[in-house]
Amino acid sequence: MKRTEYHRLIEETNSLMEKMREEFSIVREGEGIDNLFNQLKDVLQKITMLPNNVINANKYQEHEIVDGLKEIGYSYKKPIGTKLHFFDKKTSISVYLDQRTKHITLQP
Repeated sequence: MKRTEYHRLIEETNSLMEKMREEFSIVREGEGIDNLFNQLKDVLQKITMLPNNVINANKYQEHEIVDGLKEIGYSYKKPIGTKLHFFDKKTSISVYLDQRTKHITLQP
């Protein structure tokens, strides 16, 4: 009987730990765009946050946005279609600047 209770306790603990890992992962991913926005806001004051975690930088010219991203630690990697790819080695975060809309996103 005690063995069954022990296994049930282990299963419940594993289930709780898995849920905590998922929540922690979601929080970390959600903070990525917020941290980027706050850092970039210091350099480009006129940016705004749009729905779906998109940063709108259309009040700036492309070279100003590129300079701002470089200033906060992102290095230019390569173009991907109409998007410019930037990478921060310290945080391992990639960001993409859409050249047409001047929107900055974390995914391509």
